Amino acid sequence: MEIIQFACEVIVLSTSGVLSPGPLFLANLIYGSNRGYYAGIKIANGHMTVELLLIILLSLSLFGFSSLTAGPTALRIVGMIGGIAIILFAMAQILNITKRAGYAADTITKNKNQEIGFGSSYFFLLDKLGKKISLGPLLVGMIFTAMNPFFVIWWLTVGVKLISDSILLFGILEGVVILFLFHIWMDYAWLALTAYLISKGWSIVKMKSYHFFMICINILLVSYGIYFLVTNII
Repeated sequence: MEIIQFACEVIVLSTSGVLSPGPLFLANLIYGSNRGYYAGIKIANGHMTVELLLIILLSLSLFGFSSLTAGPTALRIVGMIGGIAIILFAMAQILNITKRAGYAADTITKNKNQEIGFGSSYFFLLDKLGKKISLGPLLVGMIFTAMNPFFVIWWLTVGVKLISDSILLFGILEGVVILFLFHIWMDYAWLALTAYLISKGWSIVKMKSYHFFMICINILLVSYGIYFLVTNII
């Protein structure tokens, strides 16, 4: 039962990171428009390489301090800090998404005849990136992952909580493997699917519905953070 509960925790919390738009996702749309789902898989391979290294480094760091964090008092403190970090991270995301949605709404009002999928601001970035990117999708996946501040912040807040739980439940080696497998398939599925859909000329998501969905995900993330905080205070 523990592994099922942990899997649900990883999948729900990972959604806030996997589905968030960013440079990697925009690059995925560029390559996917010409190469289909295969480009998404290649970009996911690059992303996975960097992500696995980061998970291992964070896991070794937590494991190295395990003697300091294994006691009940220390675990409660870690849980409270993790809960606060998750709440702040999710709130920042909600504010960011709201601002982005407002900008997109202004753009749509000014240009009603333009077909908008992610909003003109995203297509503007797509066009700029498309003119400059000459690297292969695997290398782009690695570079855009490593240079994305959102990616690092996510793993230092939400991700650290997941890594800590995985180590406590399954140990350092098994925990890393289980966490990685439960998380990484979502990256592959999302990048391959969106690359395939854009290659077929489909509008991936509508701006309003996508932003609404991401806000709901981050509200759920806030509730998880509150749960972690309250359970470790009481």
